[in-house]
Formats: sequence, structure tokens, C-alpha cells
Amino acid sequence: MRRFAAVLLVMVLVFPLSSYAVSAEDGGDAVLIDFGNGSYRWYENGGGSTFGEVLSSSVDPAVADQVLSESDGGCSWRLYSWSGGWADSGTDLGASASGTVAFGYYPEGFAPVCTPEYRDAWTTLGGSSSASNVSISHGRTDPAMPVEWYNTYTTGYVDSGLVVAGDMLYHTTGGAYGATGGDEDAWVYALDRFTGAIVWKYHEPKGAGYEVTTPLIVGGYLVVTFTCGDVICFDRFTGEVKDTVRVGVDPPTGTDGDVLWDGRVFQTGGTTPVYDSGLIYFGTSSGTVMALSLSPDGRFSVAWEYVPPSDVGPDGGYVGTRGCFYFHAPTIGTVDGKRMLFIGSYEGYVHALDAATGEPVWVKRVVDMRVDNRAAPYTPGSAAAISLSPDGSHLLVGCTDGALFSLEGYLLALDPSTGGALKDGSGAEWRLDALFTSPVVTESGFYTYVSPLAGGSESFESVDGSEVPASTAVYKFDWDGRVVWKSGDYQMIKGALTLDSDGILYGTDYSAGAFWPTGGGLTAWDSSDGHEIWRVLLSPYTQDSYSMVQPTVIDGRIYTGNDFGAVYCLSDVAGEGTEEERVQSLQTVGFAHWSWYLTIAAVVAFVGLFAVMYRRTLNG
Repeated sequence: MRRFAAVLLVMVLVFPLSSYAVSAEDGGDAVLIDFGNGSYRWYENGGGSTFGEVLSSSVDPAVADQVLSESDGGCSWRLYSWSGGWADSGTDLGASASGTVAFGYYPEGFAPVCTPEYRDAWTTLGGSSSASNVSISHGRTDPAMPVEWYNTYTTGYVDSGLVVAGDMLYHTTGGAYGATGGDEDAWVYALDRFTGAIVWKYHEPKGAGYEVTTPLIVGGYLVVTFTCGDVICFDRFTGEVKDTVRVGVDPPTGTDGDVLWDGRVFQTGGTTPVYDSGLIYFGTSSGTVMALSLSPDGRFSVAWEYVPPSDVGPDGGYVGTRGCFYFHAPTIGTVDGKRMLFIGSYEGYVHALDAATGEPVWVKRVVDMRVDNRAAPYTPGSAAAISLSPDGSHLLVGCTDGALFSLEGYLLALDPSTGGALKDGSGAEWRLDALFTSPVVTESGFYTYVSPLAGGSESFESVDGSEVPASTAVYKFDWDGRVVWKSGDYQMIKGALTLDSDGILYGTDYSAGAFWPTGGGLTAWDSSDGHEIWRVLLSPYTQDSYSMVQPTVIDGRIYTGNDFGAVYCLSDVAGEGTEEERVQSLQTVGFAHWSWYLTIAAVVAFVGLFAVMYRRTLNG
């Protein structure tokens, strides 16, 4: 399969950004390179009368070479001119070009979602099919408070990621526990991202009852997987349903009706989907991996489905590699010139597939705790978040015992080509014993929040050879697994961190706002050394407004959400706030606030009156 070579993946994920790229604020004619997987770059238009001339005068040569040479299957580098919308000019680089133009790796009938007016987008969980967790847009060094706007819902928690294109933001809610009617069901919301106003919403009947997958933006469509097993394609501007497919929910069973595999079972349908090179990929809770194509009119068709074996051995024990896929999206990347898909299951296996065909390249069990799994007894655990280094040399796999609050876990580095264990800088097996959030991956290393474990690593080796104590903090590691820096301690973060184009890291506290200052916060760190830039309380909040939401950073705004059923927008604009903020302000401004003077005056008057009455009583 001829596709992006490893050098292209490096160009997409290297940080800081190439000097060729232009920022979202730059005016004039521009050139958009859309890699068809959630990643993109803008460049200044260097001039030329044809697309080929514009490409060679404007774009970094390594990327331009790929545009000039790569095409496979139903995807090719298509050419677009801007005229109030992207006009498809075909694939001939000799075609006439002027003004702002785009090169996009898409099937015919699709166009980029980035536009000259709205240059930045976040179309999928993690920002791209490679799950880099890097935004090429900028956030804020000094957000105004209270938050610019917030939305709260009666339809349950917000645990999905928040995806953005143009002037719209999309997310789901997961259903309110103990509710009746529509509030217990799944909902999809499309918001005006500048005001929080609801543009459209969609109601889906209740499935398993905990909707946590993140919607996917593909051109003019929004794709959402639901726990009832439905995968729905919406017109993302109107909410009109264009097509629905039903995917597997139930695990394989034996003749006695018992589930064959040993791992945990979540009857939740499809995982979070990703889009890459014209196909939509996701795992299913029935233990398969699917690739769907999407037609220009929004209709699905199955490109392939991978079904791992579910065999039972002579002794009746399960020996198959099939297991439940839940929540985590597949990770797509180029390894040795091949576009590959990686996904982990609750049977403890990582499956590496040819992304074009679904054929397995390798399958490896990376965790097996069936003998001593304290948190989820007799189950093997989970191969959870998977990340690929920008140069395609390291596959990071987060392994846990599979419980919501894990007691055991570790991070492994595998050879993406074979699944073999890699060695660290000292020659030992590359392994860090702790719990980790989905890493932010860059050329120089990766950033993650670490939760130490009772039986895990007490310290990690630093790049200078010293030992860094393991604690609840944000870390930067190099690709040998050594600590570059460590932040101060923070109580708990579960959602992935996000890195912006200015080198700022963002993370949302898991713990609720009622526990502030150890919970309910959104924090920004300097990625060069880990020092805290700012930390704010997200309000309104409740006693149980826990959060597993990754911050979405787009064009000076930071969006996040939590289990209160709330979505928040932080920017340089202060919002109206809530009564909670006013009470907090009253409690923290001390004697500088006018209300304290009134209180003191009242107390003084009361004491004076009491003294007068007391003296009269004594004299009477």
C-alpha cells in the first residue's frame, strides 16, 4: 500500500512546528495541506499559476514530494481552490491555481474542513488518527475568568471528547443515572462554539447506559458510535441522519451460553472511531475491528472486518485472541512504509493490522493478570491507550488491570513492526510501572500524567542519571523512558493532556470542583520545564462532577467538560459567571470587599448596643 512514508509522519508531529507553516492569524493567500487523518498544515502561498508551481514554491519539500507521488486505492491527493467553499479541481497538478488553495488526501467528493476563515480544527479524539494529542493551534497564557460560556444538561455526564470544525463544536452526553424518559438516553449536541448555543441535538435510545465515545468529523458529516450498537452518520450542519449501520455488541459464547473469553465484557458497540485515508476505523465490544467507507452522500459500506479467533483449548480453557474492544480508538501510523492499525483489548492483546486490508501483521499479549488481578478478579486486564512515536520506532502501550480504579498497571514500548519488546537506554526491557494517561507524543519524547502504584516503581531514572521519585505529577520522558522533567504534584488526572503550538500543556482534573483546590481545575504547564502557568476552577460544578475529558485547544479557546453534564469554554473573554463564583470571590477577597465592611460595622453596632444594655441592667 503506497501511502505516507515515515518522513511524512515526522513532519506532521514534530514539535515545534516547521518554520514553513503559517499561523491561523496570518492573512493573504495561503496553502492548506490536509493529510486526510485529522492532521493539517497551513503555508504562505509562494506564488505560481498551477497547483504544481504553488506546491513547489510554498510547501516544505519533504511534504511536497509526498503530494507529488502518493496515491492509493480510493484516495488521492485532490486539489481545491477557495471560492466561498472548497471547489474540487481534480488531481492534475498542471491545473490552474490562484488565491488560497488546498491539497487534501481524500476520496472524490470530500473536501477539507479547515477554511481560510476557520483555519483550525480538532476532528477526532487525540487530534489525529495517530493519537498524538498535539494541537497545531494556540491556547491561552492568561485566560479570563469566569469562563466565557458554559452549558449544562439534564441528559447526563459529558465524557466524550469535544470535536471542533468551523464555528461548531460536537459532543455527546451519556444519560443521567436514575433518570426517566429522554434524560436516561444518549444525546448528541452540536453547539455554536463561540456562544455555546445549541444548533441541533439528536436523541438516541438507551443502550448500555454509558456513552463515552468521541464523535468523528469527516468532511460535512459527523460519525457517532452508540452503546446500543448503532453507528450513525449525521449531516454535521443540520443533524439530519444520513445512514446507520449496526455493529456487534455481544461477545462470542459456547454451546452452554457462557462467554468464551476471560476478559471483561462491555456491551457497548463501537469504540471511538478515527478517519484515515478514506476509511473510518473502530473496534467493537463483540471483539472485532471494522473499517467503513463513506460515500459523498453520507452512506456507509463495509470495507473489511477483522475477526480474531475465539478458540477453546483441549482442557476447555480459552486460547483465542479475541476480546472486548471498549472506548479506545485504534491508532493508525506508518511503519516501514506500510499504513498500520494498532488496537488493544480487554483480553490483554494488541492487534497490529494492515490498515488497507484488515489482515493481521502481528498479535501479542501484553498483559495477563488472571492469577492475581485484585481489582478485576480472574480477568487478564486491558491493553488500553496506544501511541506511536513520530518516527515510527516506538509503540507505547498502556496496560492496566482493566478496572475503573486500577491497582496495577505499566507502560511498555514495543517494536511496531514485530511487536517485540524494546530495550531502554540501559539495555533492560523498556517498562515503566505506574498508571499513565494517553501520552502526548513529540519527536523529543512524550508527556503524560503519572499515578504511582503501591507495587509499582518508586522512582524513575532521569536523563542526568539521578532517580526521580514517582508521584502524582505530569512528566516528560525521552524515548528511552528517562525523565526529562517533572511538575509539581496534582491529585488525579485521567483524561489525556493536550499540547498546543506555543508549547503549553493543558489537563483537566478528574476530581470534582467540590474538592478545589485539589479538584475541579483546568491547568496549563510550560512544556519546556513543567512549571505551572495557570490553574483555574471550572464552575459551575457539583460534588460528583468528575472529568475524563481531554482539553480541546482551538484558536485561543480551551474547551473541556465533566460528569456534571457541563461543557466549558475558556478564552480571553470573561463570562457572566455563576453564583458559585460570586460566593468564592466573596470568600477570597478578604477585607478588600465592601461586604466585609458592612459586616464589621454591623458587629460593632451590635457589640455597642449589647454593652449599653448590659450596663443599664447592672445599674437597674
